[in-house]
Amino acid sequence: MRWDHGAINEQPARKAAGITAFRRKLPGLLISALLTPVAHAQLPTARLDSIFPPGIRAGTDTEITISGPDLDGADRLLFSDAGLSATRVEGAKFKVTASGGMAPGIYEVRAAGKYGITASRAFIVGTLPELNESGDNTTLAKAVQLTLPATVNGQTGGEAADHFKFHASKDQRFTLSCAAGRVDSPLNAVLSIHDTAGHELTSVHRTRQAEAVLDFTAPAEGDYIVKVHDIAWQAGAYRISIASPEEITSANVTAMPLAGAVCEFAAATVTATIASPAANGAAAHKVTLPAVLSLAGGARDWFEFTGTKDRRIILDVLSHRLGEPSDFLLQVFKVTRDDKGQVKSERVAEFDDKPAPTGLESLQLASRDPSGVFTCEDATYRVQATDRFKARRPWRLVLRDVQPGFSLVAFSVSPVTRGQNMHRWSPFLRRGGSALVQVAVLRGDGFDAPVTVRMTELPEGVSAGEVTVPTGVASASLVVRAAADAKSWSGRIKITGTSGDQTVTAREAIPRWSVGNTSAERLEMRLSRDGFVLAVTEAENAPLGIEPAEPKTYETAIGGSIEVPVKFLRDATLKGFKGEWEAMLMGLPGLSKAPVVKPPGDAKEAKLVLNVHNKDGNQFQPGTWTMHATAHGTIQWKLDEAAPQKELSDAVWSAPITLKIDPSPVFLKVPASVTVAPGAKVEVPVKLERRYGFAEAVSFELIAPESAKGLSAENLGVAKESPDGILIITAAADVAQGAHEVQIKAKCAWNGVEVPWSVKLNVEVKP
Repeated sequence: MRWDHGAINEQPARKAAGITAFRRKLPGLLISALLTPVAHAQLPTARLDSIFPPGIRAGTDTEITISGPDLDGADRLLFSDAGLSATRVEGAKFKVTASGGMAPGIYEVRAAGKYGITASRAFIVGTLPELNESGDNTTLAKAVQLTLPATVNGQTGGEAADHFKFHASKDQRFTLSCAAGRVDSPLNAVLSIHDTAGHELTSVHRTRQAEAVLDFTAPAEGDYIVKVHDIAWQAGAYRISIASPEEITSANVTAMPLAGAVCEFAAATVTATIASPAANGAAAHKVTLPAVLSLAGGARDWFEFTGTKDRRIILDVLSHRLGEPSDFLLQVFKVTRDDKGQVKSERVAEFDDKPAPTGLESLQLASRDPSGVFTCEDATYRVQATDRFKARRPWRLVLRDVQPGFSLVAFSVSPVTRGQNMHRWSPFLRRGGSALVQVAVLRGDGFDAPVTVRMTELPEGVSAGEVTVPTGVASASLVVRAAADAKSWSGRIKITGTSGDQTVTAREAIPRWSVGNTSAERLEMRLSRDGFVLAVTEAENAPLGIEPAEPKTYETAIGGSIEVPVKFLRDATLKGFKGEWEAMLMGLPGLSKAPVVKPPGDAKEAKLVLNVHNKDGNQFQPGTWTMHATAHGTIQWKLDEAAPQKELSDAVWSAPITLKIDPSPVFLKVPASVTVAPGAKVEVPVKLERRYGFAEAVSFELIAPESAKGLSAENLGVAKESPDGILIITAAADVAQGAHEVQIKAKCAWNGVEVPWSVKLNVEVKP
């Protein structure tokens, strides 16, 4: 990707995007509005909602039109490959050129300019001659004549279908392939073929597993009509290729990886390429472990390997995660021979769909690819791989040793994102402004160590505090902030995670389209191939800000609470505030939900409360962690004095706030060791160190190992507010003599939360 790392092009005033209607039946701007859920207006940030046409033939150039909010002054298109380039024609029109040597495939494009760099959109480079439909082909009589082979770029409108006509000889065979999701379009395409009288001959529609593909053989020489529309008669872009099966195969491009494809082994070195599947278990491909096999495609295949006792291997299919319309099942069979030499096969394991990590369902990290761990014996095994969708697309089988590790997925959060919506977004910082990026930590093969996540390669004047994601936690929040004197800049940054000697770079997850309600609307997430982007402008100040009132480390224990004073900042661009603020603390590992404080709009400060209680979905861990204060609300804002005043939704995030969490507000101190005779008792003095205002009574529990059966405790405990107590240990007459390590556990509750704390005590039993 080519970047201009200098200033974002600034213009003295916002101009109309100049987006012209590229369809008579439904203007492009309206299509963009239909594809994007209605949301509260927000501070101007460039968003690229549609591109037409969404592709180009290699070795040609074409004029495209972009549309989306706040593309005023978008003067550059940034592609993920140097073979694609663009020059601005006027307004939202660009001339795009694809070099002749480009391979067919899906690339990415972003728009950049005054209001930042947009999230990427898919852009296809093909090999067939291309045509952009005019929009006046909504009836059979107005079908556009095609010369095959051809690729047609089009957009359907509400309650309208597009029609195309082609001529075929008797028994001439064609494949019709409709790309919609592959070009980031929500279109649920229905393809049908009709005779010139309008009678339907055959049809197909997009399914859950694949886009619409139709195989058609002409029953007689003549003209035939292709009809395309959305299954629910919604608007959407598409790209249909019509050619012979051989031409379609050579021109075919796969989808971009889905968000669930974040896997360190997806790009592993292939150890063998297998051209055709094995017909049965007896013909299974012989595999030497470890192996990464590249397969040409088939509904079923067999593999055989030799295992050794206690060797643990990972079996992993890479197909659906790479964008293929597949659904594999792996079955493992142990192969033996009886006394007569007859082969016997026993199924010993089965692996199916890979679920999303708990709490990260919205990023769609689940996949239909099977993955699992298998412990071998000294035996021969056969693996049957079955694609229940029979996609017959290239795939990979990975057989490897267990390698504990992790991957990262980063996702930009829109300031108006609330609850179950998902927006296409890319961070754009005004001076003094902030943006939120969520990072998912995907742990594999039993890895559960803490991971430190940070942003790197940031420009001067921009900062982001690092966050440590503890054991058992799957996500982190990074806040990136621009200083009051930050300079304009645009480019790529890195988000990395480090644990021990392992460092990995995050992949960016992008919704193919924005969704207002993820529980009711179809959502697809994909991965970007070209890195994470950021833009900064010095032309404007952020109207809102939130900061901790004092730089300090807050301290409490599990079961306690803290109160963090914050102050609200306002710039001169802020003309007023409608209603209340909604402010709270966020980003602390293990925090599911924090109390919301609602100060009035003119408030200058507030106190944010956090209850460190492991309940209601919260799972805090002892340690020193980073969190942030956040606030959002509706502001009255003007771009400049001549512009009309607008009500905009905005959200802000503070500088990092440090919180130290102790495991308990009470710490026990006991002697290093005590001595007791069989059948006797011993008094153990217990000292209490109370913290954070904890004053409740404490009782004790003795936990003895199996070797110390016969040791028990009579609990005298510690009275409320008292610093001292006594624990009486009794040794039974038959207790084993010698030294025994026991555990003294405090039993108490703080704010309704059980307080965990224990110490070890050496008890020596002797006459």
